[in-house]
Amino acid sequence: AGRKAGLRRWAERIRLEALLLAARNVPAQAEASFVRALALVERGVCPLEEARVLLDLGRLLRRTGRRRAAAERLAAARAIFERLGARPLADRCVQEVEACGLEPQATVRLGLTPQELSTATLVAHGLTNRQIATELLISVKTVEYHIGKIYTKLGISSRVALAAKVATDARPA
Repeated sequence: AGRKAGLRRWAERIRLEALLLAARNVPAQAEASFVRALALVERGVCPLEEARVLLDLGRLLRRTGRRRAAAERLAAARAIFERLGARPLADRCVQEVEACGLEPQATVRLGLTPQELSTATLVAHGLTNRQIATELLISVKTVEYHIGKIYTKLGISSRVALAAKVATDARPA
């Protein structure tokens, strides 16, 4: 048990370093760190930390344009989170997979790009532009741009209307 706890703590430290590297826009080093962290916790050593690493790695891969690889990591993370009963983290995986643009159901119905759908969903959940930027690893200006495009596409002019539209139209078919 002591060895597992030590591996988990070490993996968590490496994962946090990888997140810092990603935030500093050093994706190659961030990815290498995520892979190192994953090697420490996979195969059941610590399922929760393994899923966290997979989620963060998936987000990085999506951001760097490797959508298919990202979707695979995110699906693996989602399965672990669901098995552990970590519903909010499993939901986050679903949002990230949608942002990969490989499953267009909600984006097709709303007429939004995957990134716009991710932004709209976070607006609907009550996040501020700054929180959305942090969550999606984009600038606040980019969030503002997406929101403007979303308002135009959906014919709305407020966050409340956007939340109502997302709640009505983004349900699974």
